[in-house]
Amino acid sequence: MGTSERGTLVDDLVLPNFRHLLVVFGGLKGLETSLESDENLQANDPSLVFDHYVNTCPGQGSGTIRTEEAMLVTMSALRPIIAKATHWTYSGSSL
Repeated sequence: MGTSERGTLVDDLVLPNFRHLLVVFGGLKGLETSLESDENLQANDPSLVFDHYVNTCPGQGSGTIRTEEAMLVTMSALRPIIAKATHWTYSGSSL
């Protein structure tokens, strides 16, 4: 899953049942620039590279968000969506 302010709204995200999830955050210039810089990739459009390309902070109001802030925002936004798609149990409590 790629994250970007140019992705689709996280509110619209529905995940299938899964066992593993990798969330990718872009640098200051975003995932688009990272993909353009990689000569081994055939695609420059993150929506073609990732199964899901989402915006977890719509209306962010600033040009960039620091990665450590983006991680907290993203994981908070994804938690209920992940919980619906998995059957994890942690310390006797269902997530």
